[in-house]
Amino acid sequence: MDKKHHLIHEQLLIAMQSEMQKFQDYYLWLENAMPESFFKDISNENIMMIVHNLMGFHLQEYFSTIHLQSGAIALCLDSPDADLKILKNYALYGIKNYETYVSNSPPPFPSITANLRIANIYFTEAVDKNTHPIPSEQFARLAALMKDKHPTISDKELNQLINSVNARFLSSLSDESSLLALEMLFRAKTRDSCQYEVRYNLGWEEAKTPSMQIVLAWKNTPKHNFLYRLARTIHRHGLVMKRVNAAYIEPYSKNSILVMALSLHGFNEKAAWEVADISDFIRDLVTLKYFPSFDIIDELLVSKKIISGNMGNAIRAIATFVHQILLHLDSNLYTLESIEEAFCRHPDLTVKLCEAFYFKFNPDDTQFEKYLSLKEQFISDVNKLDTGQEQNDTLRKNVFLQAMNLVTYTLKTNFFKMGYTSICFRLDPNYLNHVPFDRTQHFPKLPYAIFFMKGLHFFGFHIRFKDLARGGLRTVVFDQIEQIKSEMNNVFIECYHLALTQQRKNKDIPEGGAKGIIFLKTFDRVESEALILQKELEIAEFGAIEIAKQIDEFQQEQKIENLYQAQRSFIESLVTLVNCRPDGTLKAKDIVDYWKRPEYIYLGPDENMHDFMIQWIADYSKRYNYFPGSSFISSKPLVGINHKEFGVTSLGVNVYMEAVLKYFGIDPKKDPFTIKMSGGPDGDVAGNQIRNLYLHYPKTAKLLALTDASGTMYDPNGIDLSVLHDLFLNGKPLKFYPPELLSPKGFLLDRYTKKQVTPLIQHTLCWRNIDGKLEKDWISGSDMNYLFRHNVLKTKADIFIPAGGRPRTLSSSNVKDFLDETGKPTARAIIEGANLYLTDSAREFLDKLCVLIIKDSSANKTGVICSSYEVLCGLALGDEKFMEHKIVIVEQILDRLRLSAQREADLLLRTKHDTGEEMSKISDKISSRIDQFSTQILEFLEPTTLSHNLNDPLIKSFIQYCLPILQNYFTKELLENIPEHHKKAIIATHIAAPLVYRKGLSWFPSIVDILPLILAETE
Repeated sequence: MDKKHHLIHEQLLIAMQSEMQKFQDYYLWLENAMPESFFKDISNENIMMIVHNLMGFHLQEYFSTIHLQSGAIALCLDSPDADLKILKNYALYGIKNYETYVSNSPPPFPSITANLRIANIYFTEAVDKNTHPIPSEQFARLAALMKDKHPTISDKELNQLINSVNARFLSSLSDESSLLALEMLFRAKTRDSCQYEVRYNLGWEEAKTPSMQIVLAWKNTPKHNFLYRLARTIHRHGLVMKRVNAAYIEPYSKNSILVMALSLHGFNEKAAWEVADISDFIRDLVTLKYFPSFDIIDELLVSKKIISGNMGNAIRAIATFVHQILLHLDSNLYTLESIEEAFCRHPDLTVKLCEAFYFKFNPDDTQFEKYLSLKEQFISDVNKLDTGQEQNDTLRKNVFLQAMNLVTYTLKTNFFKMGYTSICFRLDPNYLNHVPFDRTQHFPKLPYAIFFMKGLHFFGFHIRFKDLARGGLRTVVFDQIEQIKSEMNNVFIECYHLALTQQRKNKDIPEGGAKGIIFLKTFDRVESEALILQKELEIAEFGAIEIAKQIDEFQQEQKIENLYQAQRSFIESLVTLVNCRPDGTLKAKDIVDYWKRPEYIYLGPDENMHDFMIQWIADYSKRYNYFPGSSFISSKPLVGINHKEFGVTSLGVNVYMEAVLKYFGIDPKKDPFTIKMSGGPDGDVAGNQIRNLYLHYPKTAKLLALTDASGTMYDPNGIDLSVLHDLFLNGKPLKFYPPELLSPKGFLLDRYTKKQVTPLIQHTLCWRNIDGKLEKDWISGSDMNYLFRHNVLKTKADIFIPAGGRPRTLSSSNVKDFLDETGKPTARAIIEGANLYLTDSAREFLDKLCVLIIKDSSANKTGVICSSYEVLCGLALGDEKFMEHKIVIVEQILDRLRLSAQREADLLLRTKHDTGEEMSKISDKISSRIDQFSTQILEFLEPTTLSHNLNDPLIKSFIQYCLPILQNYFTKELLENIPEHHKKAIIATHIAAPLVYRKGLSWFPSIVDILPLILAETE
């Protein structure tokens, strides 16, 4: 060996000896400094890696991470925010175990005084490689303990429950904690809110254990960033996580539940209760899932402890509501971002707002006079606001004043109730009289009540125009960010106008108009969870095709579960604030109620309301003893009248269509007529109207154009009604129409069949019959959108029936697309089967061009009339008798629907013929006149106590309104089971509506003055 190599060899030996000595020193330090549990839990191989990383710890700025295949180990200096530093690196991982170990002395580096913290992290896996059965002895112990606490649980349920939990998770806990975890899991299977138990270790000092343990189970909890968000919440309250054990049950299914055991302690080795307000912390913890953690409110208000995390949630909700109002001043100026920024720019005002809200509604500390004093000072401070930037000052003044108005006009809220899944406010509608613009321009009539909800990825409203009211609950969902941002601005005003339309529509029934809207935006969450699943599948070495399949299935299932979760949350919050005892006091605790009256609301299904959820809502109402019971929602799949099954809405649409055709001199039974429609064969109104055309006018009706979500089509010889009818029966959309049936010049656009032209460009399939030959035409995105939007509008026909489509589809911005090349409308009449399809300005424009428009409040009213009769029968008979007589009930309701639609159609066309007035205005006048008469009668009846005497004229009127089967066999049930206010509303409607239809709009006496004569006449 030459001298050079000898020198290198000597240096290598010296280096090795130095490293060996270093390794030994750090290992011995680790052995002396770390707790016994560290060596019990961490494998020898991993301890070796930890020692190696510790040797170069100072070169890595005292933060080191060891990446393992299904986990990680992190080393850092101990500090209050150590968990945050560690966990922020694992946003795209599901974490099922997180345990930290802290040394009893600083690591051996110069000038270092902080102890060492080592975190051991296990990630969730697509395939758990460490599955093994729970030891039989432990299984038997846990089963016996669960049986003792829940004697009604079956052996099958018990076995499934225990076996669903990872054995490693249960083995990491004591029997007491394992039992708690199983109990929380059992509860979480049927509840969306966080199920938890808190245990305090009073002897923590002697036992050397963390002072507090929380065991929780939470349905559909995200993996993305969840533990980091949890750590931030814990840190904000002065606590540290000593140990976290978690298991995701069925992690990638709709039944996913996170089970977690948290061992917590106060920082600086104090008891948790000495450093934190535990009640506030728990409230913060169990709402963590429902509100964002990384927004401007968190960054500038909550993280700086200017306001609490819970009040941060209140500000987020208030900002959302204020945005829905102030955007009518200037939608570009009053964005949600600018409104949230206003709260952050003036934290002193935000604090006063929160204090006012606190003292008005906190059930444990209600101080109304203090609230009034704070409010007065707040308004004074806002009015004095002057930063020298006039536009910014005006914006922020409006924001803060509207925020305080929300507090002022809120009558009750569930905010201080533990365990809510969304924040709900019940507002006095006089709030709208204090907006900084002409209220009548946007909200012409004050509603009776406004509810506002803000929860997990959604916000929503319920608006009603009478005390006793009914209307559908729709959920609006979009897949594209652009649509979400655009439609988000319309939620409140859309809900308002749908409720107002419903009020006009409900003229024939005792209930006033109402509407509920849930605006759901889960786009980001579904995408982030899908990324985690993809990563786990790749690690598990699944193939690309299988990964794509599983991702697609997961995304579809999650979209449905998120939809149902938002709907459940909306219903739970609404029922919490309206479920009263007969004297008007709320059944729910921890709610300060300034309204103190019973509220009776009835719902119906609307967009994205599936049979499963309709039944869930009915069952929920019964379970919590809300007065209407299962009648809370109509159109139930079994104990109800399903609108689509019986075609109740399209029945009315068809009556109006036939009446209008006859007005034009066309007998649809004999004479050919042309029609175009929006809405597909798989829809309720459109599908059933296609059925009506097929059954009643098979030889005279020619359906030229049709559009639904899946595409659009045109056939100059008429689309085959028998084929469309088959699609309706099978619940299939338009894209499944056989293209080979197209006539020459006909086409079928299939929006869901795409061809990738380049990585950034897709073309869409359009089938065309060109000179008798069927061809595939792949068209660009622009051409596809143009064809999709314009086909139905541009096609010429006698009748246009919009029976599907979003509100404002035909507006002032595109109404001219409804004109042909000569400037004439492309249809002689429009029957609005879809709500708010036309805006008022579009109606006015087409009215002037002599288009006969049967407005939505007339055209599709039979659906809600059916629901009203369903509720009446349900309240009178109960579920069993309703089912026993359902066939007869349905037949008699359908007869009533035809009569009601025909009466109004006759009056509309008679008045049009006599006066020449626009049909839309006539429709509104009919609704207003009936509403005016029924309101006068109802006010007259208010102080009256109704008798049970069947010969009483008022009771006779009530009975006459009811279906013949109820009149003939169930008068006792009608008198005993229908609430007094409901009977009075029925009497008022039964007198007012037929009177207007019979006498017309020119007859206008004081209804109360002639009431005795009218009652005598009805006899």
